[in-house]
Amino acid sequence: MKAINKYKIDFRLSILSLVLGVGMMAVLSSCEDFLTEKPRNFYSTDDFFKNTERLRMAVNGVYEVLSSQETYGQYWMVYDCDTDISFVNGSGVGHVARDLGHYNVYIEHSWLQQSWQFYYQGIDRANTILENAHKVEVKDAEDELLRKELVAEARALRAICYFDLVRLFGDVPLKTTASKAQDNFKIVRTDRNIVYDTIVADMQSAIPHLKYASEQDGAYNGRINKGAVMGLLARVNLFRGGYYLAQDGQMKRPDNYLEYYRNVIAVTDELIGSNKHSLLSSYERVFRNMCELKSDPTENMWEIPFFNAIGDKPHTSMMGTYNGPVISDKSIYGRANSFIKTHNFFYDMFQATDLRRDVSVARFQIKADNTFSDYNTKSSINWSSGKWRRNWQTGAVKDNNNTDVNWVLIRYADVLLMRAEAENEVNGVTATAVEYLNKVRRRAFGFNYNTPEPTVDYAVADFLGKDDFRNEIVDERARELSFEGHRRMDLIRWNLLGAKIQETNTKVVEAIAGGKLNAFIFTAAEKYTPGKHELYPIPAYDIRETNGIITQNPNYSN
Repeated sequence: MKAINKYKIDFRLSILSLVLGVGMMAVLSSCEDFLTEKPRNFYSTDDFFKNTERLRMAVNGVYEVLSSQETYGQYWMVYDCDTDISFVNGSGVGHVARDLGHYNVYIEHSWLQQSWQFYYQGIDRANTILENAHKVEVKDAEDELLRKELVAEARALRAICYFDLVRLFGDVPLKTTASKAQDNFKIVRTDRNIVYDTIVADMQSAIPHLKYASEQDGAYNGRINKGAVMGLLARVNLFRGGYYLAQDGQMKRPDNYLEYYRNVIAVTDELIGSNKHSLLSSYERVFRNMCELKSDPTENMWEIPFFNAIGDKPHTSMMGTYNGPVISDKSIYGRANSFIKTHNFFYDMFQATDLRRDVSVARFQIKADNTFSDYNTKSSINWSSGKWRRNWQTGAVKDNNNTDVNWVLIRYADVLLMRAEAENEVNGVTATAVEYLNKVRRRAFGFNYNTPEPTVDYAVADFLGKDDFRNEIVDERARELSFEGHRRMDLIRWNLLGAKIQETNTKVVEAIAGGKLNAFIFTAAEKYTPGKHELYPIPAYDIRETNGIITQNPNYSN
């Protein structure tokens, strides 16, 4: 599929500015102030949902929540740190991002409060849509199909919001009705399994009414699509089948975890069999497209859209500035502060001929005179992600911090790796599991991913068993999906976060002692506490405002 110019969703035409609603923010932030705020418009939910165009505007308001720096535009980059492949720049604490990344997290952390608010705002907007969509007056059968599609989008987006909340905070309040002034907003936390049931039901309900990206009107228009939701449903099942921090402070996994892996196999088989998505021939092109503001859902099944005409904060991301190589503000490319870092230990996970290595890791900085200056291996703690480097970005520099580069929520390569992982968990190391792993590897070394290639392909006999194959999946997901927001969460569901942090710290200490790395403290290894940091704390404000009805996560004190 040919890449097209970047789409944008018009967030100005969203439910936020058109519909008077009492958001779920009442649970989360300044309940009475929100309820008594004077409306800025004259619409109510009773007379707003007149037609499908109004319904589309309302759904745009849910997209708006994900297209914010408080969720995927910036914060999720830090939610993916610190691990074995990345860390927040600097060893000290007392900085909002470093505290979060280095596991010096506290219950008053502003980013957690803001993300909590934004996600629940999106949930309440979706709830409002789902309660009122029946009021839409449709013109004909085609218009009714559009109404159902928009309702499906709202369900899928609500599911994404709840999925993120569960992974960040564990048990969270579950609310599936639109908030009203007379509601009791002091809602207890709901067991994660019940929240997951809602997530799965929403996604399963949405899928039949969505189109594949290639079938959407006007080419790829930035709205979520059938293939993306199917891929996300597979991801949800992987997490349901994985380890999690229970409220008793113990890492657990469900007794029936294999059932969820079987669900992964079922949904990915249907998705792969649809032939609606594929890998691009070039790994580098995947990210150059993003930097060039070209949208191609062939592999990037859905990107969360970002755009602001003047580069201001609302609806812009920090892709390439916060998670790219250092670039001087005097350069022609615009400034990049480079807060998300990596190191030579991740770089060394790649074979020399793996084309992903020098795409994924940027070992340079760009100076004021636009020249490139390389960091040597001893200074590798200054290396960064190279996927969205600002010198690849072709859009006008409108702001030194913000860009219009999207966040890719799911790629087809992820689907192939999920299928390989699930096959191994259910059936062991089979030819099927190895083939899906090989598909990703072939492209990584420049070969056609559908054609066997003896020089890079694994065989079943190359693995000692299920554990050995799983270890390869752990490494391959790092190489393929680095800095895309998965690593920390993946390590938690494998129950490997603490082990990988300590393994990395051992490498750091030994390299410094051997004169191979400049002095550096990997603060995460000092601060990380097992049975605590697999979840973030429930924001203190919400515990106070509910008089403790919302309780705190294990090993955090109020």
